[in-house]
Amino acid sequence: MRPHVPHAATEGGTAVPAIPVLVVGAGPTGLALALLLERFGVRPLVVERRTAPSALPRARAMNTRTMEIWRQLGVADEIRAAALGQERAGLAFAFARTLDALHAPDALLTRSVVAGRRAAHSPAETVVLPQDGVEEILRRRLPPDLIRIGTALTALEQDEDRVTATLTGPDGTVERLRCRYVVGCDGAHSAVRAATGAVLRGGGPTAENRHILFEAALGPLLGSRRAAITFLHADGVRGYLQPTRQPDRWTFNRILDPIPGGSPGGLPHDAPAELVVRAVVGRPDPPVKILEEGPWTSRSQVADRMATGRVFLAGDAAHLVTPFSGSGLNLGVQDAHNLAWKLAAVLRGRAGSGLLDTYDPERRPVAERIAREDRANNADAVATGDWDRWRVELPKRRVKDGLVLGHPYERGALLPDGTPPPDVADPYTHYVPTARPGHRAPHHPMGPGGPESLLDLFGTEPVLLTGADGAPWAAAAARAAADLRVPLRAHVLDGAPDEEGRTWTDLYGIAPAGAVLVRPDGHVAWRAPDAVPDHDGTLRRVVRAVLSLEEPPGR
Repeated sequence: MRPHVPHAATEGGTAVPAIPVLVVGAGPTGLALALLLERFGVRPLVVERRTAPSALPRARAMNTRTMEIWRQLGVADEIRAAALGQERAGLAFAFARTLDALHAPDALLTRSVVAGRRAAHSPAETVVLPQDGVEEILRRRLPPDLIRIGTALTALEQDEDRVTATLTGPDGTVERLRCRYVVGCDGAHSAVRAATGAVLRGGGPTAENRHILFEAALGPLLGSRRAAITFLHADGVRGYLQPTRQPDRWTFNRILDPIPGGSPGGLPHDAPAELVVRAVVGRPDPPVKILEEGPWTSRSQVADRMATGRVFLAGDAAHLVTPFSGSGLNLGVQDAHNLAWKLAAVLRGRAGSGLLDTYDPERRPVAERIAREDRANNADAVATGDWDRWRVELPKRRVKDGLVLGHPYERGALLPDGTPPPDVADPYTHYVPTARPGHRAPHHPMGPGGPESLLDLFGTEPVLLTGADGAPWAAAAARAAADLRVPLRAHVLDGAPDEEGRTWTDLYGIAPAGAVLVRPDGHVAWRAPDAVPDHDGTLRRVVRAVLSLEEPPGR
């Protein structure tokens, strides 16, 4: 695929470099967006004000949907190999008063395991890898000429045709770039969000926290109860312990009590970090070395808009959730997945600019739902001093397949078919596969000799899936692609039944002569349950509507 080549703009007769997409921020969201854009044939420029990754490992859980995106980018195997834990093998979560009491009768060890019906939902599974490890892997895949480190966005202006970004380099050099589009992936204190005037809203329960990075030989204490997260509550100190990629290096996040200064009889909020760690270790040994610490405030908030003209927000720039949600990194990567194909389609003349107007109404409701769930889940950890309640309530919310895989887009780049969403007992924990327009297209095994999953057919262009009697749809797709000058690939699939005896057409709710249009981000755009009288006319109308293409004169 040939990369998009930008044109130069001029100001006062002087050529000013023109960038198709400026990505501000090189965390997982920005790097994912850049890699996806490059895959779609658009070369972005990424700028990152930091000169080095944070020493504090932050987000770490990558859920099933995010791992599906990493599969599409070809980095899933590398991420899985570097992971500290994988759900397929069982991710352990421990609850105890102290590490020394991990084997006491009132301690609890629970495992989140993908097996049975849950394993049939996807060829991918949740893994745990701290954010610095994710960034390292993604940066290696990004060509060096597409990223500038130590470069900050200091001003942003836009008109109908372009965005002008003012950048300040590590040596203080100031440069003005003309860009077609700008995406702010620059975190909680986003300069891009501030420039657009967007405001974070939602509030809800907030918690003051103290994050501590330390070294200690804790392996013998943990033994067989080593976990991806160990929740601890002792001597007025509540929080969670997590391993890092380095042996004997750990993070402990203390959730500070709502009572100013700390609970009576407990360690005060400003107690030395070593005393805090020692309290939750529960014994005077082993030696503890504090490497870094700092306060921070957790919030669950969403921007009042994620798009302003030619400027978009993604990741923490668009929404904040607490670490309890395990959703921050995942939300950002999935924002990038939604936006990248749309930007590329518009820039390459394969879609109308109206396609970009679907980003906010698709992604913001997802963020708002996750923020609401996060506030509800976070309330127990913040508000209650009852350790027994904490250890009982938190494990209930660790399985969230419905939240991860089941949230649909109700309006946007899709054509509803009038069917209701599936009836789900608990839409937070349970996922019911469906190809209803707006939903993630379900996984189905492909059988020997081909791709592992139906999901592997999606990626760089819209895909039309049709059953064994769908030859007319395939022919119509070829003609529509030529007529509209857009890439559109059709697959006529027989498909073997899965372990439950379902074929892919059963799962997708169509007859062998029906069809389903799937977007490059793996979401269903349209569905025809069976054959129609006019395959060509129907499909052309559908593609035009989904891609915001104007009807040609006389039609």
